[in-house]
Amino acid sequence: MKRMLFAGLLAASLGSAHAYQWNYPAPIKTPGANDNGKVVLFDVSHGGTEGNADWVIDGAFSDFADALVGEGYTVQEYRGVDKNSDGVIQFVDDYTNPTTANSNANEAVITYSAISHADVLVLAESNRPFTQAELQALEDFVAAGKGIFFVADHYNADRNLNTWDSTEVFNGYNRSTLSQFNVGGSYGDLRNPGVATGGWLAQEFGIRFRFNAIDWHSGASGIEPASQVEGLTTGVGPVLMAGGATLAITDPNKAKGLVYFSTSDSPSRWTHAVDSGLYFGGTAEGPYVAIAKSGPGKAAFIGDSSPIEDASPKYKRQDNGNTKSTYPGWTDAGNAAQLSINLIDWLATPESYTQFNSSAHPAGTVTPTPMASEELDDPDNGQPWNTPSGGYNPWDASTFDYGAYGAPDGPGGNNGGGGEVLSVSEALAEPTGTTVTVAGVITQAINGEYALEIEDSAGSATLYVKLESQYRNDFSPQNNPAVIGETLQVSGERDVYMGEPSIEYVTDMQLVDGSTGGGSCGSSGAVSVSDAYASSQGTPLTVVGEVISGVNDPYALELGDLNNSTSVYVKLESDQRAEYSPANNPAMVGQTLEVDGVRDLYMSHPSLESVSSLTVISNCP
Repeated sequence: MKRMLFAGLLAASLGSAHAYQWNYPAPIKTPGANDNGKVVLFDVSHGGTEGNADWVIDGAFSDFADALVGEGYTVQEYRGVDKNSDGVIQFVDDYTNPTTANSNANEAVITYSAISHADVLVLAESNRPFTQAELQALEDFVAAGKGIFFVADHYNADRNLNTWDSTEVFNGYNRSTLSQFNVGGSYGDLRNPGVATGGWLAQEFGIRFRFNAIDWHSGASGIEPASQVEGLTTGVGPVLMAGGATLAITDPNKAKGLVYFSTSDSPSRWTHAVDSGLYFGGTAEGPYVAIAKSGPGKAAFIGDSSPIEDASPKYKRQDNGNTKSTYPGWTDAGNAAQLSINLIDWLATPESYTQFNSSAHPAGTVTPTPMASEELDDPDNGQPWNTPSGGYNPWDASTFDYGAYGAPDGPGGNNGGGGEVLSVSEALAEPTGTTVTVAGVITQAINGEYALEIEDSAGSATLYVKLESQYRNDFSPQNNPAVIGETLQVSGERDVYMGEPSIEYVTDMQLVDGSTGGGSCGSSGAVSVSDAYASSQGTPLTVVGEVISGVNDPYALELGDLNNSTSVYVKLESDQRAEYSPANNPAMVGQTLEVDGVRDLYMSHPSLESVSSLTVISNCP
């Protein structure tokens, strides 16, 4: 209710601005004199911006997009079809309410006529299923000699909490066999068929995404010879996997693998996998990167976004409005940058052969067990990995938070982040009902745990900040006295609380100015686990993350990023093991830890060693 009230007040405060128009026009990037005349579309009509994902060409896929522009491609963002000619693409729920009226009204759709001008379509972590008509449009696109690049992630990367992740969306069926996934309407029966050759992807391209979830940050090193895979592995080294999936080839005349786990690789189950995560290992796990030739057109597949993305997210989270944290994979040692360019070049080049069945275009290798027994049903019983809260509904764009892709309101222009940060004095000058982002020093608790006071650093002006329930443990001075004296940056609406000027309907809250390390918490200069992972060996670092598990007990622990699946190992000195090793002190798991150490490798995994200090901290939102 508060989310909807906030959206209404915000829309009113924007005067003549219309809801949903703040994020238009869609971005486009054009080459210079090297223009090759080809177009690459990055689709966001079905996701790619949910949760911490930000797979847009002016956000966390900007490095990818810019590299393509450097190769002469025109790069565009695809959002859907403007059916009512109002200049905005609006999503209407035609899945949970699959009526003809909703189907006709939904504009966030893929049609062949809308994408036919492109040479390549990039589908990055689509988190909403395709209708049968949309699947036909994709088939028509390929039949016209075009190419599709499917970028997936680990099973249960259900980032928008709608019970679908990209492995399911691309396969064309949900992992569950429950009757609720026999949707009907324009979708039909989307239940798990229980056979590897079932589902749209397998039938069209002879391949399916597995429902596994694997970590191998050192990189899958089983690189197929370029001569066997259309030259696509030229210049390609091991490709990192930070919580990703592999694929299973069901028709070797249509599909073949490019990158596998080699016998020297030691992949492991991703910490948050819902099942064993790693089913067979080695080449039997299926390719991590693959291609397909189905008639005139082509397709390419990769099971993780991490080696492609960069650390420049544009949008806020849809569910809570918080700032996202993405991984600098494009420049990581295990990046897929050269591989991705090779794939786009291949996908954009029409060729007359229709299958892999000749000496010039060798066949692939069938994956021995293309559907593991664990993949026959859903361990989550058809439920999302977490329950939507705070009024957020993944099927209703009007509930998306300010600044999120698809939200009614945001800062406008091409900047998906927050607006100008005001001082307390400047915020006091704004009329009630105005949306502001303000920074001030926390001075005291107000009304117990329900609010706090901030002031300008000079102490000349004060504001109350009303705390929603999710912020009280970390930010209320009554519950966490350590926040007094820290600088708080808060986004919300100017209002009046207990007769005093205030900020309410808060959408984002974080400690800044010397306490933002590791993603909004920690000591001055502290960095996130993702930043530590990307740092060079030998770099001294202060790192903040969450303790996930013990490693080589009791000699080390695994420290996870607070906002994504990246992790590093922390090698513990002998005098640190009793207190900090999860083997000796299980209560450490789940704690936020600040570590001073040196970037290194431990058990072939990025690590912190020569650790001089470990501190459990509590100022992380």
